[in-house]
Amino acid sequence: MSFSVYDITVPVMVHGLNVMGDYLHHAQALERSMEIEPGTILSERLAPDMLSFGEQVSVSCNKIEAHMAKLMQRDAPAPHNTLMTFPALKGRLLETHGFLQNVRPNEIAGAQSHTYELRPPIVRGWFGGDDYIRLLVLPDFFFHISIAHAILRHLGAKIGKRDYLGELSQQSGGDYS
Repeated sequence: MSFSVYDITVPVMVHGLNVMGDYLHHAQALERSMEIEPGTILSERLAPDMLSFGEQVSVSCNKIEAHMAKLMQRDAPAPHNTLMTFPALKGRLLETHGFLQNVRPNEIAGAQSHTYELRPPIVRGWFGGDDYIRLLVLPDFFFHISIAHAILRHLGAKIGKRDYLGELSQQSGGDYS
């Protein structure tokens, strides 16, 4: 069985955006339990040279749109400069979710066969579509989710691997009980 580019990108990214939305809820709950000013966690980071929790959410949305535009052979939209508030970030997640819902499988069919030019800051050079998707698009996306997770854990949120995996349900196949 083979997977299409659509199958390994769009549903995976929609699922990841849902996880990020859950993390925003966990952050708000943690702020309430710690009795700290609302929005404080949005500026927390693991190290001084890393993006903050709120920026992890915002940047993941920008990168989804940029990567998907590249796969559709379109110009990437200008990155959004999302206000670092819970409502603005939740709205940005919804907007990106809507963007992904409008991507049609035929728009990225064959994207694995194209060549893509990549520019700094991450890497410079030309990559085949398979490598671009497997070695950059998906790892880049999961990096931001995992860092958001790590920031929350570091601050004391009661989340674990189950939260990182998100809402799972048996989608197809047989009875595995």
